[in-house]
Amino acid sequence: MTLSERYNGLVGVWEAALRGKWFNPANLFTALRVALAPVIILLLLADTRLISTVSNNVLAGIVFVIAALTDKADGYYARNYDAVTRLGQFLDPLADKLLMIPVLITLSYLELLPWWAVAVVVARELLISGIRFVGTKRNITFPASWSGKVKMFSQVVVVVVLIFFPGSAHNIWVQILVYFMVAITAYSGIEYLFRARREIFNPPSTGAKAS
Repeated sequence: MTLSERYNGLVGVWEAALRGKWFNPANLFTALRVALAPVIILLLLADTRLISTVSNNVLAGIVFVIAALTDKADGYYARNYDAVTRLGQFLDPLADKLLMIPVLITLSYLELLPWWAVAVVVARELLISGIRFVGTKRNITFPASWSGKVKMFSQVVVVVVLIFFPGSAHNIWVQILVYFMVAITAYSGIEYLFRARREIFNPPSTGAKAS
């Protein structure tokens, strides 16, 4: 294949992407959320300040807040500009996991968060990812429930507090926040299990009467 043919091929792919509904700001916000996770981790683990007048924790906190806000931005754009796509519905919850899990593990490594709390979060996310995968194979989607939204919000709050105020890790109020985060995370996982059992593994028969 000549260089010209390769160039024309790349141009064709790019044009197809631009014409495709999946290539929109909502999905770009989702991708940005994933891309910012390594930046946050590097800032938390760095030994020297990147900016002499600002601590790395403050920088990491600012980047994390921006990453968390992209979750609201992609949802707002998708809903208000008719940009909801199957790709976006799949990538959005995945991006949340790829942001939160590495950051939580890093905070545990820095001894700011108990390892068992991170273990509960990781176990829940792996379980839900498996359920969503099976559901996707059967064309069944699982919109975020109220417990899933509260779970995400509680995780964001805990991470923001621990990044900006690492010295408060053993404060009683912060520990209460952590316990609440773990509890709602576990509850949302159990709720998804019941939904999966009802909608995937034990769906109602087509001839059954609606209750």
